[in-house]
Amino acid sequence: MTPSALFRRRIATTATVLGTFALVAPPAQADETAVPCDPAALVQAVVEANATPAPDTLSLTPNCVYTLTTVADATWNAGLPSIQGKLTVHGNHATIERAKDAPRFRIISNWGDLTLNEVTIAGGHAPDGVGTGSYGDANPGESGGGIKNWGPLTIIDSVISGNTAGSGGPGADATATTSAGSGGYGGFGGGISSYGSPQVTLTITRSSITGNASGSGGPGGNGVAAKPGGRGGSAGFGAGVDVLRGTVLRLTDSVVTGNSGGSGGKGGAGGTEGGSAGHGGSGGTGGGLMMSTSPGVPLNPAITRTIITGNHAGRGGDAGVAGPGGYSGISGYGGRGGGLSIFDDNLTLDAVTVGENAAGEPGAGSYPVPASGGGIYTLDGRVALVNGAVVSGNRPDNCTSTADVPGCVNGFRAVRADGQDRRAADRAAAERAERSRG
Repeated sequence: MTPSALFRRRIATTATVLGTFALVAPPAQADETAVPCDPAALVQAVVEANATPAPDTLSLTPNCVYTLTTVADATWNAGLPSIQGKLTVHGNHATIERAKDAPRFRIISNWGDLTLNEVTIAGGHAPDGVGTGSYGDANPGESGGGIKNWGPLTIIDSVISGNTAGSGGPGADATATTSAGSGGYGGFGGGISSYGSPQVTLTITRSSITGNASGSGGPGGNGVAAKPGGRGGSAGFGAGVDVLRGTVLRLTDSVVTGNSGGSGGKGGAGGTEGGSAGHGGSGGTGGGLMMSTSPGVPLNPAITRTIITGNHAGRGGDAGVAGPGGYSGISGYGGRGGGLSIFDDNLTLDAVTVGENAAGEPGAGSYPVPASGGGIYTLDGRVALVNGAVVSGNRPDNCTSTADVPGCVNGFRAVRADGQDRRAADRAAAERAERSRG
């Protein structure tokens, strides 16, 4: 069936006023469109929904796989037209996926008010960073491999699976007159990346967030002569879901599993006349979930009756190779918060299990900082464990700060006295700066 043959039926809504015979104007009616099992029909249905100010509902063909092969919205690199109004999609257990051999694009860019019900969003891949700035530093990968969200978003009985944020580009090599550039940052939110301005709510209920990945950092450029190599780019945060500034997360009766933070970029090689090696980039923080707000503006996210397990923060990038006589590079930090990370906010875990997640290992190079925060990483954040919430079995520990997560217990770990506390403070400052770029 062609897109023009889409069957549209009007859902009538009536209003009754008890105790009077006065006529009451009915509320706005919503179109419901039955979408044939054809990706072109789905694209056209979204175009038509965007064209009207009234709320719309799409009913997908049961169990259909809508495989997208091209970008429908080049501005936002999305396989479907960007959502502009109030739209509900009844998936009927259908899948919307990006073809494996297609150019890299996310599945959905939401600027409206979107509800996804019984639908799988799979295989999206936000574009990688391309090119460099005027100083040779590479451009970042794009965020939101499956969904990039700017408006209210509700996900019910659905699956967000196998989506990837973009990797940072490679830094420029040094020349006789320029220094080597740093690798680009990896994109945030492999499954979902959400920003709110003004404040929006991301509601996820009875759903699975699985097998998604944040973007890896790009490699630093190589030095020349006595010039050092460039620093590797840091990987993106929030492999499963990343929420930043103004998004209130409400996650209920769901599973977050098998998501992986990207790896930090490798440092560039030093020049052959004594150039020092570039430092490795940091691995992706927040393997399962990443939540952050502006300091002093708490959003109080809440996760209820949900299992967060088998997620992994990203490995740190390796330092580059120094030129003869040059200084060795510093190892990239491993990502923290294998299960989840919370910055500047107050999170409630209600009857939640955070278990069997892992922090990222440091990369090869000088002064490696041991992995930490296998379960929960807090940076000026607090986590309340209520109604039997459990944080256990995470590697190498459960929480970076048990003071920030009352009730969280870590096993004994030796405290190193080699100056790494200062590096940890430097790391926190760097992570806060990276978050601000979102």
